[in-house]
Amino acid sequence: MQGTGVFQGDSDDLTALKAGDSDAWRVVLVRYGPSLLAYATRLLGDRASGEEITQDSLVNIYRTIDRFDGRCSLKSWLYRAVHNRAIDEIRRRKRYVDVGDQGLEDYFNAAGRWRHDCPGWDGLAAKQLDDKRLLGKVREQMDCLPHAHREVLFLKEVEGLDSAEICAALEISPGNLRIRIHRARAALRAAVVEA
Repeated sequence: MQGTGVFQGDSDDLTALKAGDSDAWRVVLVRYGPSLLAYATRLLGDRASGEEITQDSLVNIYRTIDRFDGRCSLKSWLYRAVHNRAIDEIRRRKRYVDVGDQGLEDYFNAAGRWRHDCPGWDGLAAKQLDDKRLLGKVREQMDCLPHAHREVLFLKEVEGLDSAEICAALEISPGNLRIRIHRARAALRAAVVEA
C-alpha cells in the first residue's frame, strides 16, 4: 500500500489483492464500499436491497479478482460489478426499461455537436420553488426516471465519476454516454417542471 492509505491500482497493490492480502482488501473496502453501497441503494430504491447487491458483488469480486486484467481502473471495475448485479436484480423485478439509442440525428448536427442545449433551470418552476423544495422534487423525480437515466445521473452527478470511469463501469462508448446524460437531464428537468 502506498503512504496515503488509498488504493492506487499499481502492480504491487494488485498483486496483494490477488494474493488475498487482507490489508489490501480492507483499504479497497474502506475506500469504495460506502460509495458502492450508495450507488446500489439509489439504483434499487432501498437500502436493504442495496446492501445485499453490494455484498454479493464484493464477494464475487473477491473470488474473481484474478480475472481483473487492468484494462480499466479498479474503481470502474467495482462499479461495473455492482451495476451488473443491480441490473440483474432490476430485471428480476421486471422494472428494467431500456431507452435505446434511436434517433441520434435528433440530438446532433452534421458536425457532431449537440443540436440543442438542454434547457436551463432558470424557468418558472425554479422561480416558484425555493432551493429546498426544488431539491426535494429532484430527488423524488429521480426515483421515477427509467433506470438508464437514473444510473448515469447517479454516477455523474451524485457519485462524481468522470466520463471515462462511467463508460468503463457501464461498458458504453463516450458518445453513448453523452446521449444518455443529455436525455437523462432533459427527462429529469421535464419531470420536475411537471411535478
